[in-house]
Amino acid sequence: MKFLVNLASEGAVSKRPPCKGAVRGPESPAWPGEYQWFIELSSLDDLIALLNETGGALGLFTPEEDEEYPVLEVFDEDEQAD
Repeated sequence: MKFLVNLASEGAVSKRPPCKGAVRGPESPAWPGEYQWFIELSSLDDLIALLNETGGALGLFTPEEDEEYPVLEVFDEDEQAD
């Protein structure tokens, strides 16, 4: 299955790949030089491997009306409550 993938700290588009195995998609019209990134996972084992490589914190979001693919967001920041 194909997913959009991004880092929580960088948003939906970035210059660098958000994780190992990510493939660059189209350039963002609003942010020249930044791109959407995609990753293909074919099994639950692939998802578990991605969890292990990224530190074990991912969010999975269903596609919105204007999106074609579900989104995997890598939570790479610690949010602290005040």
